[in-house]
Amino acid sequence: MYRIKVIFIGHANEAFIEQQRLYRAPLCSSDTVIDFTSIKKGPETIEQTLDEILASQGIMDEVQAAAREKVDAIIVDCALDPLLSALRECVRIPVVGAAQSSYLMASALADNFSIISPLASLMPAYRRMAREYAVAEKLCSIRCLNIPIEDLLDEQAIKAFIEAGRTAIERDGAQVLVLGCTGMSPVVPQLSAALNVPIVDPAATAIAMAESMVRLHLTHSAAAYPFKPLS
Repeated sequence: MYRIKVIFIGHANEAFIEQQRLYRAPLCSSDTVIDFTSIKKGPETIEQTLDEILASQGIMDEVQAAAREKVDAIIVDCALDPLLSALRECVRIPVVGAAQSSYLMASALADNFSIISPLASLMPAYRRMAREYAVAEKLCSIRCLNIPIEDLLDEQAIKAFIEAGRTAIERDGAQVLVLGCTGMSPVVPQLSAALNVPIVDPAATAIAMAESMVRLHLTHSAAAYPFKPLS
């Protein structure tokens, strides 16, 4: 039996966690269990780089707690991959970034991809991550919804995503669309039905990558992420 810990940003209530569990649990094999938790300190959402700093202590606390629980892998459930490199240095188990896993998946599916961003404030971080993850040449555009993260499951948001997706496909030549937030998982089937290109959900790709790493007995290279446990 494998255990993957998913750490939500913000103080997720039971209704939200149950909604996410219903979508994500079927993504795993029958011998993998996903546990959910959320940070106890920090902002409700990460909408720019400053929020990442404000959430840092809460994220570190939950990652260390998960490591003490002897889980097999950790996912920080945010499409900005907050503290990803630092977290990989303080634990020896895989720590998977939702953005990194989704960009790599999109790159494997086509020649290019577009990101659909909830907010304009997130767009600079997406571009920086694309450069860091060596996929900048495949990122053909970023289209913005200008919708708060807490409203991304509303009908208005779904319609806005479909419109932005069509614009990315028709005007930018996008061959794959990547969700710019992990909170849209429950509406992926609706989006996929309306658009004729693959829709990459960072919440799903993070789970797939984490489970693959665990099954292959792989974790991050100490040459890239020197191990330094926190006292």
